[in-house]
Amino acid sequence: MEMKPKYDQLLCVDRMRQSSMKRKFTIDQFYSDRSRFLYSSSFRRLQQKAQVFSLEPNASVRTRLTHSLEVSDLGRTLANRIAYRLHENKLLSPEKIPDVVAIVENACLLHDIGNPPFGHFGEIAIRDWANHNALEALPEGISAKDALLKTLMSDFREFDGNPQGFRTITKLHTEYDEYSFNLTFATLLCTLKYSRAAGEEKGDGILKKAGYFQSEKDLVEKIYAKIGKELHHRYPLTYIMEAADDIAYCMSDIADGIEKRILTEGEFLKEFQSEWKCRYGEEELPVEIPVTDPVQFGRDISVPWSQCALKETVDNYFEHEEEIFEGTADSLIHTNKPMGRVLETIKSVSRRILYTSFEAESIELTGYAVITGILKNYERVLRLPCQVFLQMVNGEKTEGVDVERRLFNRLGRRYITAYKYAIDKLDAGQHDYAIKEWWLRVHLLLDHVSGMTDEFALETYQMLEGINLMHK
Repeated sequence: MEMKPKYDQLLCVDRMRQSSMKRKFTIDQFYSDRSRFLYSSSFRRLQQKAQVFSLEPNASVRTRLTHSLEVSDLGRTLANRIAYRLHENKLLSPEKIPDVVAIVENACLLHDIGNPPFGHFGEIAIRDWANHNALEALPEGISAKDALLKTLMSDFREFDGNPQGFRTITKLHTEYDEYSFNLTFATLLCTLKYSRAAGEEKGDGILKKAGYFQSEKDLVEKIYAKIGKELHHRYPLTYIMEAADDIAYCMSDIADGIEKRILTEGEFLKEFQSEWKCRYGEEELPVEIPVTDPVQFGRDISVPWSQCALKETVDNYFEHEEEIFEGTADSLIHTNKPMGRVLETIKSVSRRILYTSFEAESIELTGYAVITGILKNYERVLRLPCQVFLQMVNGEKTEGVDVERRLFNRLGRRYITAYKYAIDKLDAGQHDYAIKEWWLRVHLLLDHVSGMTDEFALETYQMLEGINLMHK
C-alpha cells in the first residue's frame, strides 16, 4: 500500500463535536470554519480594536480587522507557494494544496481575535493586576498559598491575546453549544502560535510565551494526540501564519505612522538607512531605496520589499523543512538572512519613532488605566463566596450584594454560559471545588473585558468611576 505524503496527515478535519453536515470535499470543511467565525461578533469587533493607535478617528489607519485581512492576504500567497513546492517534493498530495491555503488563511484571520482592548498595554494591565491585585479578591476560605491555585493563576499572570484567542474560538461562542465555533483540529492547531500552556516551563522561540491556558490544556492534548504530533511542538503551518503577520505589521505600522503624519516616507528611509548602518555597517542592502519623487510608501517600499520578504520566507521554509515539520524550528524569518534583517531594522525604527510618539504613549497610558480600573471595580464580585456567586449566576435571590449584582448583570451572556458549562463539569464534592470555581470566575471576568472594543472599555470605565453615564 502506497504511503500518503507526510503533510496529508496534518490536515485533520475532526472537530470537538462532529458536524451533522456531510461534505464531499475536505476543502469545504475549512471553508466552513471560515464562515463560522467570519460572521461572529468577536470577529466584527476587531474593527474597533486598535492595531497601534486606539480610538483613531482616521478611517485609513488600520484596526485589528484590517490588519488581519492584510495578514490573510500575505498568508494565502505564502501558503500557496509553499504548498505547490511541497507537492513538487512529494510531501503533499495535489488535491491537498487548497486545504493548506485555506487552513493558513483561517489562522491569519483569527490570529488577533483574542486581543483585549488597547492591544499590548491591555495585556500588560491584566498581567499586572493578576500579579499584584487579584489575590486580594480571594473569597474567605481560599489560601493564596494553595499549590493548585498557584498553577491556575498562571493563566492570568501570563495573560496574552494568543491563548485568549484560542479560548475564544473553542469556548466562548455559546450561542449553539459548549464547543464555540467547533472548528476543525487543523484550523485550531494552526492558530497556536506558542506551544506550551500557561504555567509550564518557558523556553526560547515557540515556548517563550503561553499559547493556551490551563483551562484549554486538556483540549490541546487531545488534538495533538489525534494527529500524532508531540506536545510542545508547533504545528508546521503555523510558521506560515506567523511569518505573514511579521511582514504585514512591519510594513503597516510604518504606513500608519505616515498616514498620521508622525513621519514622512523620506524621514522613514533616512531613519531606516541610519539604523541599518548602525546595525550592519557597510553590508549591502537587499532592497532598493526608491529615488522617485515623491516616494509612495505602498508602491515604492511596502510592495517590493514585501515581495522580497515573501521569497526569502519560502526559501527558508524548505531550508529548514524537517525542523518545521517536526515543529521545533523557531521561525521562518531569521535575522541572519538579508530580509530578516530588513524587517528587524523596520521594527527598530517603529519602536524608536512610532511606539514612543506622544500620541501612542498617551493612548497606552489611558488604556492601562481603563483596564486596571474595570478590573479593580469587579474585585468585589470576585470576593463573593462561591455559593453566593453561584446563586447570582442561577438567578436566585441574594441579600446584601446590590452593587455586585449590578456589576454581574453587565457581564456578557455568552461568557456566563461558558462559565456554566465549565462549572457543570466540576465535582462539587471535591475539596478543590471552590478554588476551581474562583479560577473560572476570573476567566469569566477576563473573557468579558477581553471581548470589549477600545471605545466600549473606555465608556465602561467612565461609567464605573462615575465620570459619565453609559447609554445603552
